[in-house]
Amino acid sequence: MTNAKHIHIVTGGKFHDFDLARLKLLEAMGQDERIRASCAMDYSGLEILDESVGLVLYTCDMMPTDEQAQMMDSFVRKGGRIMALHAVNAHLEFTDGPEIVTSGVRIPGLVKSTAETVSPLFMELLGSRFVTHLAAQEVHVHVEDQDHPVTRGMKDFTLIDEPYVATPLGELRTLLSARYKGSTPGYVTEEITDDPPRPQLYVKDHGKGAVLYSPLGHACGKYDMQPLMDEAPVVRGPWDDENYLEIVRRGIAWITEAPI
Repeated sequence: MTNAKHIHIVTGGKFHDFDLARLKLLEAMGQDERIRASCAMDYSGLEILDESVGLVLYTCDMMPTDEQAQMMDSFVRKGGRIMALHAVNAHLEFTDGPEIVTSGVRIPGLVKSTAETVSPLFMELLGSRFVTHLAAQEVHVHVEDQDHPVTRGMKDFTLIDEPYVATPLGELRTLLSARYKGSTPGYVTEEITDDPPRPQLYVKDHGKGAVLYSPLGHACGKYDMQPLMDEAPVVRGPWDDENYLEIVRRGIAWITEAPI
């Protein structure tokens, strides 16, 4: 008889459709009868990790306390697994300056990333820090590693999403990559001129466990950009893309095999 597998989900923060992500994650988990899921909108209640095999994170501009970061770090070191998606490694700040309008959104000054100054233990655990992103566009994703269970047998694909630029931290095993460069509307970075293969999915071993991270996954609902704008264009991003959903499903399956 196979034991149940508990997975905890944290979705919350700013400027994203966390309800859509949570729904899609639960739908994917519902395909495995062993999985029992719990959901939270912030990092409180992480004591539940004591009875979990894995943790799934979809957040933006929301950092754990030092104690919460230590709990997640210890969880992975003991053999737990984390799947982190999209803006989990992003911490943002509006600079002083004139208001700008980008993609119909009024922004009170350019945005800069302050990820390198917050929650260093959490950033090290995740394996990267967000720097900036380009405007949503076609991203051509290349399968770098066919030997990992999450990407085994996958073929290159294209989807629409926000191309992320991040600073890598530690030794990473890149599973998917993409190349892109161009302007970064609304950010102090202004333009990215280099285009090395940028990880779109990687695994970072950490003690007896590991972290699986993908910068892909932007989505925004009608009211998710408040107070910057009353109503925003609805963007579901790759959450309706079969290739992305396959990554999510495989990531969840990878979590259920956590050796704890």
